[in-house]
Amino acid sequence: MTDRERLLRAALLEARAPEESAAERRAWRVVAAAGAAGARPPAVSRHHRRRAAQAALAMALIALVVSPAGASVRHWVADRIEPEAHRAKPVLSSLPGDGSLLVDSPQGPWVVHPDGSKRRLGEWKEASWSPHGLFAVVTKPHELAAVEPDGMVRWALARPGPVGRARWNGPDGYRIAYLEGPSLRVVDGDGTGDRLLARHVAWVAPAWKSGPGHLVAYATEGGEVVVVGADTGREVFRSDGHGGVLFLQWTSGRLLVTRPGSLQLLDRSGRPIWTWTAPPGTSIGSAAARRGRVAVVLHEGGSDRLVLVAHGRKPRVLFAGPGNLGPPRWSPDGRWLLAPWPRGDQWLFLQPGSGSRKLHAVANVAAQFSPGDGKGARFPSVVGWSRTR
Repeated sequence: MTDRERLLRAALLEARAPEESAAERRAWRVVAAAGAAGARPPAVSRHHRRRAAQAALAMALIALVVSPAGASVRHWVADRIEPEAHRAKPVLSSLPGDGSLLVDSPQGPWVVHPDGSKRRLGEWKEASWSPHGLFAVVTKPHELAAVEPDGMVRWALARPGPVGRARWNGPDGYRIAYLEGPSLRVVDGDGTGDRLLARHVAWVAPAWKSGPGHLVAYATEGGEVVVVGADTGREVFRSDGHGGVLFLQWTSGRLLVTRPGSLQLLDRSGRPIWTWTAPPGTSIGSAAARRGRVAVVLHEGGSDRLVLVAHGRKPRVLFAGPGNLGPPRWSPDGRWLLAPWPRGDQWLFLQPGSGSRKLHAVANVAAQFSPGDGKGARFPSVVGWSRTR
């Protein structure tokens, strides 16, 4: 017996469809109603109905086992067939955690408040929060601006090259780093003092280290990671790397570097102090760190897994499903994790620290952020979840 066959056997023995008997009764009522309308129902015994339901479940499990995502079939069954996962709310009426969301959509960025109300900031392409959510920095192809949460523009800066990936530093909010083509530039928080900081930079959002010194990390076109003082131009460290960089994030004074095949945590001198490698047959799509925990999206064939990784602990699967998951976002208090799921047109709010593995889902997400587009609405991207004053 092969490993896949043993996995299938174990999964079939363990899996139980929720409310199976109730589902059988509902199906039989449908058949009976059809008979009353003129169709002659077949004489099917309770035993045969149960065998049919079991066969359907077995076929679904076989499809999973023979697919590239088959290795995680037990997690998939546990997460996707759990009844709570299907009770998606039709609209976003409130956020489960504190703070406000910043969302990029085809119609422009939106601010989503804790009570579920939302406001579009204007016809900008990208957005990012300032410290405490007092402002947002927004971009168009050749323009950078600071706007208030109601969309009022405080200042704007025009640039000849393509502008994007702007990030505001914290906690003082005195600097903004952004990319203009392959160059990294910095501007003061009031829109003055725009200046070049580095060339030959990869199109990856820069990451500010919290605290004094205005230190910012960026990735080079060759895959190196560099930390430099934005005010002095002094290089703090340069770390070699293999493969492209996907994301950079500071967490507890250390720099998390996300690459397609690995996560690496660098200390203040750029030395790696922890490395996590993606399992064979998978690649990392995105990652987000909070309080020593990293939520990682793993691509595996035609499906994705959201995995919680922590130093010294066994990785834990939080969700698995068909299609790609968007970058996860932690709530400001670290209690909730938002996983965008375009294939299901849903936002999944999970509590990783909850023993009951709570999951709250919101459906019809694309249409809520693209009013008027109907079925052609594109799924939005969550770019930030910030505590606001």
